[in-house]
Amino acid sequence: MKSRSTVILLASIWSSHAWAAPVSYELNKDHTDVTFTINHAGLSMKHGSFSEVSGNLQLDADHLEASSVQITVAVKSIYTSHVKRDQDLQSAQFLDVSAFPTMYFVSKKVTSVGASKLDVTGDLTLHGITRPLVLHATINKIGKSPFGGTQTAGFTVTGALKRSDFGITTLVPLIGDEVSIVIDTEFAVAQQK
Repeated sequence: MKSRSTVILLASIWSSHAWAAPVSYELNKDHTDVTFTINHAGLSMKHGSFSEVSGNLQLDADHLEASSVQITVAVKSIYTSHVKRDQDLQSAQFLDVSAFPTMYFVSKKVTSVGASKLDVTGDLTLHGITRPLVLHATINKIGKSPFGGTQTAGFTVTGALKRSDFGITTLVPLIGDEVSIVIDTEFAVAQQK
């Protein structure tokens, strides 16, 4: 009888663990930087960023491959430290923010590729075109934040894309086609409403 009870208890624990639902996290805008780098006429690498970003993460800390993420960026929030250049990049020759105000990434698969390393495969929609994109994520930390105690997950994410794949071809190849991406971000457990 004792061994049967033990089997039932272990089965119950395994079942609840195996079917635990991912936890909902929201992107912390105050601790997120979306930056990019592009070659400038072979002379230098120009850096820029987007300041308006939102997103949510469904995180299964025990089964990371069951997790998913969505990120949305307001394209008009591009910043390269030069007003005229920012205006040019917002124009129809480049990002065309009036027609395509947002870009967004939606994950389709998460693959563990080493200790604290994930490949996140998904679709990026930019300039009205959707293409597959693989982002490489390093898990910096998952745990309670020392500032307030909220359960928080922090990541550094890298990737690269060709802007011509998204119909943004102005000045290619004088201005580089490949754009490198770095996202440093924190997600906090979503508050119940």
